[in-house]
Amino acid sequence: MNRTTETLRALPFFESLPDDLLDQVVKGAEEIELDRGETLISEGDRGDSFFVVLDGELEISKQSGGRDVVLNHVGRGAVQGELALLEDAPRQATVKTVTPARLLRVPASGFRSLLADPGFSLEMLKTVTRRLRETEVSLRHGERMAALGKMAAQLMHELNNPAAAIARSAGELSDLETALSEESMTVIGALGGELAARATEPAEMSALDRADAEENIASWLAQESIPEPWRLAPPLVASGWTTEHLEQATQGVRPELAPHLIRWVGLNAAARQVSGEVAIAARRISELVRIVKEYSFLDEAPIQEVDVTTGISDTLILLKHKLREVDVKVEFEPDLPTVEVPGRELNQVWTNLIDNAADAMEGGGTLTVRARSTGDGLRVDIGDTGGGISPELLDRIFDPFFTTKEPGKGTGLGLHTVYSIVNRMGGEISVASDDQGSTFTVTIPSAARTEPGER
Repeated sequence: MNRTTETLRALPFFESLPDDLLDQVVKGAEEIELDRGETLISEGDRGDSFFVVLDGELEISKQSGGRDVVLNHVGRGAVQGELALLEDAPRQATVKTVTPARLLRVPASGFRSLLADPGFSLEMLKTVTRRLRETEVSLRHGERMAALGKMAAQLMHELNNPAAAIARSAGELSDLETALSEESMTVIGALGGELAARATEPAEMSALDRADAEENIASWLAQESIPEPWRLAPPLVASGWTTEHLEQATQGVRPELAPHLIRWVGLNAAARQVSGEVAIAARRISELVRIVKEYSFLDEAPIQEVDVTTGISDTLILLKHKLREVDVKVEFEPDLPTVEVPGRELNQVWTNLIDNAADAMEGGGTLTVRARSTGDGLRVDIGDTGGGISPELLDRIFDPFFTTKEPGKGTGLGLHTVYSIVNRMGGEISVASDDQGSTFTVTIPSAARTEPGER
């Protein structure tokens, strides 16, 4: 018995193997040595070998959210690379040496021979199950929706205060501008009243008409030697001013003062416009805080009466940045009933499905979201116009760690998470796909099961 055989015989995976099988495996295997920091397995590569750690320490990591997540450290006696061979799939993690290491590389044929032994197969089953569970927990740690709840609390604290300050400042600015206008009236007479009227009754026009009006005023301002005509034209148009009004405003004014007067009008209009934009921004911040709070069901019981249409709408708003170039079509049946489910988890379903649809369309295309009653619950269809999912992959689309994305761009947990959540609620999820796109269908009973998810 050679040294490698003796070493393997002392390890749990191989201690019960028949001598002839162990000898066969060792003869077809290759012993390799790696220095510290070398890569044994790269995520995304095809798997053609199975490894046994004879000496040394290895680090297993997986890309998630653009960063490497360390899943585990293993040492003597550990095995690596089995999952890619079992599934005939790309490597799902990267393995590097932490210390100098000695390993046995077993080819795929040798691994298949080992699986014929019941004792080895049982140990392998236990190992794969444990690793899948540990990997899922590690990756979920950074993805759980509870983190969004904490983020909502932080957002409310960080954004509500400045939002209130912005709103107060905007109101004060508006008051100051009004006072400025009132004071100015004593100097410029009727012009102040004209300014106030224009500011409170802005003209309504199309984008094309507005652009023409701005160009017209900017040209007039330039001819009158008014500084920064490009800056003053938009707020003047927004406040309802035209070249005719400006000409009327300067009638009877000494020529050397007319440019100053027109510039004062433009700056006043610009200030009013800015204060309005600040107020709108403040309201938008408060609205986003409300949406995030509702989306995450912060400070609410685990199970709620959930309005599915509100959850989907909030999700679309939160993913608006990713859907900039996507034509979004929403079709909700009127008066849909609520469902009794964990609202935070259900919103994670919509988030993952819509996020995946956006990825599939690579920024363009049409996203269609439909919701309707089924009598005893709800049905939601989320469809995209991406490239579709090949038939041979459809059966595995909900498997944990299975992804059609490039390494590092997906953990393979998104759709598995969706499947798990819907299943816990007593619902069903299915997918139909062709080369014109994919549609995921989720059905949820009105009185969903209340089995809690991971906390």
